[in-house]
Amino acid sequence: MDNSEQETSREMSLFEKYSEYTDEQIFVILKNHKDYQELAVDVAVKIATDRNLINSKQDLLAPGFQSSMSTKRTLFPEVRNEFHRNRLIGSIFRFMYLLSVLPLTYGVLNYSKGEINQTMLGIGVSLLWVFLCVMLKKTKNTFAFILLFVLLFGVSVMTGYNIFKREIFQVIDFIMLVVGTLLPFYLMLYLKKLIQKS
Repeated sequence: MDNSEQETSREMSLFEKYSEYTDEQIFVILKNHKDYQELAVDVAVKIATDRNLINSKQDLLAPGFQSSMSTKRTLFPEVRNEFHRNRLIGSIFRFMYLLSVLPLTYGVLNYSKGEINQTMLGIGVSLLWVFLCVMLKKTKNTFAFILLFVLLFGVSVMTGYNIFKREIFQVIDFIMLVVGTLLPFYLMLYLKKLIQKS
């Protein structure tokens, strides 16, 4: 497949995708066209002109179409429409569910060593994490956030204690602990911000 065929295929794919967008979602692309590839903007313009939202691509030169989502750098990027906000919320929840695999794996590995207490602890933390995530997704309650933060903090402190009490200190274990704590902490803060705005 040569470049022109690939371009045509991408254009058709984008056209199918954008055709399902609401007028508001098309306007978001047009208003922030500087943040999109030229092909995506061209497809959005075609759909917008078909729907009589704009007259032509020249309309994008008007002041109302000169904004850009990437003009300022923030710790928590701004999401301007409900569609993208909901997709981002869904992605963060999927990541949080995936995190429950870590204590579950810890529990299973300790079961193979015959350490039943550690096995129950790992499986218990995993199930509690999933339960709190489900509760948060259904209720959007701040109390669920607090419980998740407390659980994350507790597991991090306990893991840190186990790392430091070993005879040989492993730097890589400490780095993994820091990353494994800060990443979910950041995503939960971002999720809280997104939920508050939805």
